[in-house]
Amino acid sequence: MTGSTPVRQERLLSVVVACRDEAEVLREFHTTLLEDLRHVGRRWEIVYADDGSCDGTLDTLRALAAADSRVVCLPLGRHGKDAAMAAGLARAAGDCVAFVDADLQHPTALLAPMVEQYDRGFEQVVARRRSVRSGRADRRLGSRVFHLLARILCDVELLEGTGDFRLVSRPVADAALSRTDQHGYMRGLFASLPSRSTYVDYDWRPRAAGRSAWGTVALVRYGVRALIVCRTKSPEPLVPGATVTACGDAVITPAPVSASAAPVVRKPGFRPSSTAPGVRSTSGR
Repeated sequence: MTGSTPVRQERLLSVVVACRDEAEVLREFHTTLLEDLRHVGRRWEIVYADDGSCDGTLDTLRALAAADSRVVCLPLGRHGKDAAMAAGLARAAGDCVAFVDADLQHPTALLAPMVEQYDRGFEQVVARRRSVRSGRADRRLGSRVFHLLARILCDVELLEGTGDFRLVSRPVADAALSRTDQHGYMRGLFASLPSRSTYVDYDWRPRAAGRSAWGTVALVRYGVRALIVCRTKSPEPLVPGATVTACGDAVITPAPVSASAAPVVRKPGFRPSSTAPGVRSTSGR
């Protein structure tokens, strides 16, 4: 399928996958994703948004789409991952939308518990890497510096360990689509939107194959652009929710609490402790 105008559907999970030069791992990822989607308990579609790949990724995506009507292929120019995510979001037809990377670093086995949390009333379910010594030391240092600067300069909470791997409700998706001037940094955009949010923890793992397109220079440029976007936009506060922990790849232990149990605070760095165990404030300003 190509990117025709979507017809919004209830009880449909849309999985948006932004791709660039992932030919080495793409078929393995697709097979893994199909297996894990068997456990989500609802109909689904996969929207692959190709960000100007040069290695055969697009040919593979077209073949996958031709073989399965539930798979959509969006061939795009090279405008960056966030632009590809926004294009995939615009094409997604589901009542909830999940974003996953194609390099198998995001465990797609988490999609089922993420959908469960959505069905419980959470409007954003954000995957969060556990705090371990994962990846390269310079990348970990760069991440800490970026989040420190974001906390100082920006009025939006960007929790370390979180990224693009998340599930959002249709109202949150539509709100994000309406803010076209913020599509250059989708993670910050979603973090700024008012929603009842929760977290699912997972263990970091390396890429299954291929090389990352994110070199040091590219990451620095991306970080600067992200800070500018977050700094110049005034986000609304998020509604606090509960933290959900994942054991391994897919088993979760929920800590259900009322959204009113944790107060909304002015700055993410000054969260008062809650009397309800397991509660984390997700306020944005």
